[in-house]
Parts: sequence; structure tokens; C-alpha cells
Amino acid sequence: MNDDGYYGLPLLKKPVWTWEVPVYFFDGGTAGASAVIALTAQIARADRDLVRHARRIAAGGAVLSAPLLIMDLGRPERFLYMLRIFKPQSAMSVGAWTLSAFGAATAGAALFDESIIGNIAAVFAGATGLVMATYTGVLLGATSIPVWAKNASTLPMLFAASAASSATSVLQLAGHDDRALNAIGIAAAAAESFLNPKAERSPMLQAAAALSGPIPLVLRLLGSKRARKVAAASAIAGSLLTRLAWVEAGRKSAAKYQPVNKIKEG
Repeated sequence: MNDDGYYGLPLLKKPVWTWEVPVYFFDGGTAGASAVIALTAQIARADRDLVRHARRIAAGGAVLSAPLLIMDLGRPERFLYMLRIFKPQSAMSVGAWTLSAFGAATAGAALFDESIIGNIAAVFAGATGLVMATYTGVLLGATSIPVWAKNASTLPMLFAASAASSATSVLQLAGHDDRALNAIGIAAAAAESFLNPKAERSPMLQAAAALSGPIPLVLRLLGSKRARKVAAASAIAGSLLTRLAWVEAGRKSAAKYQPVNKIKEG
């Protein structure tokens, strides 16, 4: 590999994402998983307050996701431009369309809570929520950044488990202590404990793996309510740090392919 790149140009373009993107990944994933939990709880005839709160968390996350994405794009019209044509082969296009549909569905589910309209909207919210929880992992894996491409098959599953964990944890910190929620948290933490060791290792990724995997897993298995609260806080911190760590890992991976020397004029 030539350290100078190709005529002084980088062999790979470094990600230029700012903080809004990993926060959007976290927020959108949490909102998407919350919509899935709301729909599942509704079908299972669980506590109505749980369904209501999960729908509201999903709707709130959708409201926050749009400005985060627009802030990264720089201008609102760029987001609207992505909606002109649906490109199923583009994870970015799928994401923009999914976010729009998800926002409308979660708003309907939250506003028309116990009506037929609300229940129908909740079905669409749950369906699009599944995409929201996973597509950002697909988006990273579809690039040519080596560390992301190498983990293309793992990232969607990791982000899905992380989204389920953070959504469950937000609901638990909001006061819901259902056994089913804790079971989801245990399963998500176990999945992250299994998936993360296969990932690239860095201090930030190791911290994210610990906070979202073994620490909440052990705490949730202890059985006390206080331990579950601490596990929830750890899982949320780990979920956010996971997104930040993977974006940073992409920057460092691409930096290895940047030219060291500039072209001499002459």
C-alpha cells in the first residue's frame, strides 16, 4: 500500500459524521425497539400503561431523530431530496423513508391511543421500528471502511440487541418492572456479550461492550429491583457508547489509508 495514496489523494474517504449521527443511531434504535415492545405488549394484553409509555417513547424518539439527521446533512432540503426517489439498494434512502413512515406511525399510535386508528398505526410503527433498530448497522456495513465492512454481518444484529436493551432500560427507569421486560433485557445483554467479542477491539469499544453486555447481564440475573435499575442505567450508557465507538472506529480505520505526504509542486 502506498502511504501517499493515489497522487496524494486518500484511498478511502474518512467519515465526516459529527456527533449527531451516533446520537441519531442510538435514538432511532431505541425508538424503533420501543415501538416493537409496545406492539408486542399490546398483543400479549400486557399492562396498558406499559403499552402507552412505550408508544410515547417511540414517538418522542422519532421526533428527535429527524432534526438530528437534518443537522448532520446541513440543510433540510437534503433530507427532502432523499425522499424524491426510493432506492432499495441504498441503506441511506431506506433509512430516510423508514424514518418518515416511522414518525407518522408512532405519532398516530401515541395520539390515538386506545382507538382503532391508534392500534393500526401501532402495527405500522412496530414494522418500521424493526427497520429503525437494524438499518444503521446495515448502513455501516455497506461502506468500504475496512472495520465496518469486516463486521457487516455482525453490526445489524449488534445494533438490534443494543436497541432492545436501551428501549427496555428506558421503560424500566420510567417505573415498569415487568418480568417480561427484564427477560428482554437479559436476552439483549447476553446477545451483546456474545457479539461484541467478535468485533474490533479498542478501549472505547471494550468499555461499550462491558457496559452493555456482561455488567447488565449479571445485574439483571441478581434478581433485585435495585440491581435491575443499575443494569438499566449501564445498558443505556453502553448502547450510546456502542454507537459512538463504532463511528470512531470507522474514522481510525479509514485514517490508515490517508496519504502521509503531500504532492510536491514543481
